[in-house]
Amino acid sequence: MQVLREPAFLAPSNPCGRVSLSRRIALLLLVSAASTSLLLLDDRLQQLVNPHNLAALKPGWCAALMLVTTCLWLGGSRIAANAVLALFAGLQLLQLCHIAAIGRPLSPLDIAMIPHQAHDIGEGVRAEIGENWTTLLAGGVPYALAFALFNLGLPRLKLPRSRWALLLVALSLAFIPYGASHRNITHYLPQPKRSSLHNSLMAFGYYVANLSGSSVRRDADAYRPYRVEPDARAATVRPRSIWLVIFDSTRADHWGVAGYARDTTPVMSRWVARGDARWHRGVAGAAATRAAMALLLNGVREPGHLEQLRSHRGNLFRLAKQAGYRTYWLSTQYGRDLLEDQDKASIDVTRTRETDPERVAAVGDDAIIDMLAPLKPGEPRLIVLLLRTAHIPYEDAYRRRATPSPRWPDASASALTQSKIDTYDHAIAYQDDLVGRLYQRFEALDEHGLFVVTSDHGQMLGEDGVSGHNVLTPQIAQVPMLVRSRGPAQAPLGENGEWIFHHQLALALAARMGYRIDNPNAQAGRYFLQGPDAFGDILFREARVTDGRLVLGELSGLRPASSR
Repeated sequence: MQVLREPAFLAPSNPCGRVSLSRRIALLLLVSAASTSLLLLDDRLQQLVNPHNLAALKPGWCAALMLVTTCLWLGGSRIAANAVLALFAGLQLLQLCHIAAIGRPLSPLDIAMIPHQAHDIGEGVRAEIGENWTTLLAGGVPYALAFALFNLGLPRLKLPRSRWALLLVALSLAFIPYGASHRNITHYLPQPKRSSLHNSLMAFGYYVANLSGSSVRRDADAYRPYRVEPDARAATVRPRSIWLVIFDSTRADHWGVAGYARDTTPVMSRWVARGDARWHRGVAGAAATRAAMALLLNGVREPGHLEQLRSHRGNLFRLAKQAGYRTYWLSTQYGRDLLEDQDKASIDVTRTRETDPERVAAVGDDAIIDMLAPLKPGEPRLIVLLLRTAHIPYEDAYRRRATPSPRWPDASASALTQSKIDTYDHAIAYQDDLVGRLYQRFEALDEHGLFVVTSDHGQMLGEDGVSGHNVLTPQIAQVPMLVRSRGPAQAPLGENGEWIFHHQLALALAARMGYRIDNPNAQAGRYFLQGPDAFGDILFREARVTDGRLVLGELSGLRPASSR
C-alpha cells in the first residue's frame, strides 16, 4: 500500500532533517513576509469601508514590522508568538474602532480617558455597531489568519531557530515606553498617514510610560473670559518703550547672577550689584517655545482656555497698538508657526530667520543687532526679541565668535555629561554678552522704559537621563528673569530673587502700557506648567511656590473638545 507523505517543508522539525540552510532561510523570509502582510492588511480592509483611515505603507515601518515577525518565527515559541499577536490584536481593536467612530487615530490622552469614559464608550459601541461592524471584520480577519499561520507553521516548518530572537522582540517592544519616558508627547501623537498599528504602539507606549494613573479628562474647565480695561492711573507713568528679550532653553540655575557657581553672567551680575537691574526667579508657562510664547504674549494662565488664547484680547501686541506703540517681532528663529498664535494684525514689523536667512546663518543670534539697526530714537515701541542661544546644539551659539573665550574645560577634553554642561554654560556666557550689547542699543536709541530678559522655558542637561526640553520638570519650569529700567518713574517689577510667573509678567507689562487685565479664573498662588501643545493634547502640572521653593503637582492632561 502506498503511504502519502507531507511535503518536506511541512514536515515536523527534527535534527536529522536535510533541508538546506538556504532553503530554510528562504522559507523564513516567505512566512515572515506573509505574516507581515497580514498585520498590515487591517488598514487596507478598513479603508474599503471607512474614509477616515488614511494609513499609507511606509517602507521603514514595513521593514521594522517584518523584523519583529521574523524574530517570532526564529524564536520558535507559539506562546511568545500568540502573546505578541494578542497584544497587537487588542491594540488594533481599540484603534480601528476609534477611527471608525471618531474619525481619527487614538492619542495617548484618549487612552488615558478610556477608564473614565467606559460607560459612554459602551453606549457608543451599542449605538454604532450596526454601522461599523465591518471594522471588526477588517481587524479580525487578518489577525485570525495570522494566529492560524503561526500556530500551524511554527511546529511544522523547518526554519532556522534562535531563542535570542525573542529577546530582540521584547527589547523592541520595551524600547517604545522607555523612549517615551525621555521624549515629549509630540513624538507619540498619531499621524493620519502612519500605519494604525504603528500609531497604536506609539500612543500606548507613551501612555504606559507617562499617563497611567494620571488625571486626564476630555474637556477643559468652564473658564470665563478675561476682562481687559484701560487703567488711567497706569497710563500716567507709561514707559516710552518696552523691550522683551526672550532666549530659548535657558535655565535659571545656570545664570551666575542667580547663584550659579560659574560666572556665566558677568554683565548682568554687574548691573545687579550696582542696583541698575533686578533679577527674578521666573516660571515658564509651557515646556516648548510655541506653547510658551502663545501663553506669555496672550497673557493666559489656564490650560485649555482656548477661547482666551484665540481671541487675543489680552495679547501684548494688540494692547501696545491700542496704546499708541509701534510693535516689532524680531527673531533669529523661524517665525511662521509662532506667529500663528499671535495677533499678527497688530505687529507692525516682522523680521525672522525666514526674512534674513543668510545673515542668521552667518552670525547666528548676532543677526539681531542688524535687525535693530533701522530703529530711530523717539518712537514709542514694544519690541519682542526671540533668540536661540541656549538651544541644542549649544556650541552653535558661540562658535562664530572669537570672543568671549571659553572659561571652562574644552568640550573635547570633558566626559560626555560634563561636556554638555560646559558647552551649555559657554552659550549662557555668550547670551550675557549679547544682552549687554542689546542694552547698549537700548541706550543709544535713548529709550526710556523697561528692558526685560527671560526665557521661553528651561532645559534638561542629563538629569534622570533626559536632555532637551518638552518634559514637565522643575528644570524646565524655572527660567531666569532680569528687569532693567531707564528713565523716570519706571519702578522695578519686584525684588531680587522674587518669583515671577510668566502670567504675572504679562499682566505687569499690560499694566505698564495702561491696561488692567482681570482674570476671573485666577486662584491665589496657583499657576500651571503646560506641555508642548497649548491647543490640542494638553499635558500640565500645577505650579506653586511653597516656602520659597517651586513645587509642581501631579501630571494631568486634557483634550479640549474644541481643540484644533
